[in-house]
Amino acid sequence: MSFPAFLIIKTSAIGDIIQTFPVLEYLRRKFPSAKIDWVVEKGSRALLEAHPELNRLYCINTKQWRKNLFSKKTHREFNQFRKELRSVNYDAVFDLQGNSKSGLVTLLARSRDKVGFARDCVPEWPNLLATRTRLSVPNGGGIRERYLAFVQRYFQDQDPFFPSGVALKLPGEEKNKLQELCLSPVLQRRPRFMVAFGSKWPNKQLYLPTLESWVQEIERNLKCSFIFIFGDMDEKLIAERLAAKFPANAQAVGHLSLPLWQALMYQVDAVIAMDSAALHLCGTTTTPSFSVFGPSTASFYKPSHAGHYALQAACPYGRTFEKRCSLLRTCPTGACLKELSPNVLAESFFNWFNQAKGISCSAISS
Repeated sequence: MSFPAFLIIKTSAIGDIIQTFPVLEYLRRKFPSAKIDWVVEKGSRALLEAHPELNRLYCINTKQWRKNLFSKKTHREFNQFRKELRSVNYDAVFDLQGNSKSGLVTLLARSRDKVGFARDCVPEWPNLLATRTRLSVPNGGGIRERYLAFVQRYFQDQDPFFPSGVALKLPGEEKNKLQELCLSPVLQRRPRFMVAFGSKWPNKQLYLPTLESWVQEIERNLKCSFIFIFGDMDEKLIAERLAAKFPANAQAVGHLSLPLWQALMYQVDAVIAMDSAALHLCGTTTTPSFSVFGPSTASFYKPSHAGHYALQAACPYGRTFEKRCSLLRTCPTGACLKELSPNVLAESFFNWFNQAKGISCSAISS
């Protein structure tokens, strides 16, 4: 008896990959014995290596391949990837990236059907040349729900599906690290909040004095503890500066692998984040979140299940957008977030916190 085989193509970035996890969960639940493989960029490999539901992972390194297009190393790596990819004959390939790069991968794959976005919603039109079945993305709901509904539409499945999230695989040495973190005095005090203030784009970040005033107001009212997360040296300086405000009940923690970061999220009562990979990772757990959005739309990108709340800051210039502001990377002021008042943040946060006590699966307590 043969079992179905599916290939998902979603190559980057971390947050975008996490947003497609419900698709993987759906396929695994609908076809428990299926072979489910994934194509991803090398930089996001560690995330998918930790996912327990995948059978095989193919890695590409297009950034380096483009830089060294005619090198022997590039040709060798590409040919090896092509050989491995074509060693399997899939029942369906789901191209959830929709650009020219993913289209090339889709073309290379061997499959009975190749499923991609229709012309009205494909990110880059050359992708249409690689797919056979082209579907429009259903309207309504956030990005996770749209990816899921897209694949359900392929199977003509109209039954409601509710993802339950995923616990990424944690290696033994990282389990020891998690245990060390959990024994920290900071995590013995409640409520305990993880604060992931960073974001890839500066215009998705709060003005630092605003962030400082806000977390100080939270601590004054709730007598809580904080874990300030950092990913690079610039963020490390900020995290340590924030932690120094609360020497007895705050800690700066950084350079965490994604599985360890996720596991630590399960140990806190809530995550405070911007529109970032941290928020999307939190959405795979049962821990609630409070997030702040400016040049992107909370209703589209935030986790949609109960316990996740987002404050949407308004553009002071009157710009409107459906998903992301066209000036997200280039706005010289970033005023939607940089001019956000600490009082507005605090008021919104405390309203959410009081409501979340009755919703949270993490048993928020004061």
